[in-house]
Amino acid sequence: MEGDRQGLTALADELRSIARMDDGGHQHIEYFPDHCYLAAGSLAMVVKSPHGGMPTR
Repeated sequence: MEGDRQGLTALADELRSIARMDDGGHQHIEYFPDHCYLAAGSLAMVVKSPHGGMPTR
């Protein structure tokens, strides 16, 4: 992964929020025009909660 400090901090914050999901689930992180920290050409990824499963809510 590479990027400026602001973009990497935003990504780290998002990853921490996914890690705090207590009901399982996942988050799709992918570029779209005017994305706040991903650049065009960035690869998409799906990050799964460490608690597994799908959300129950």
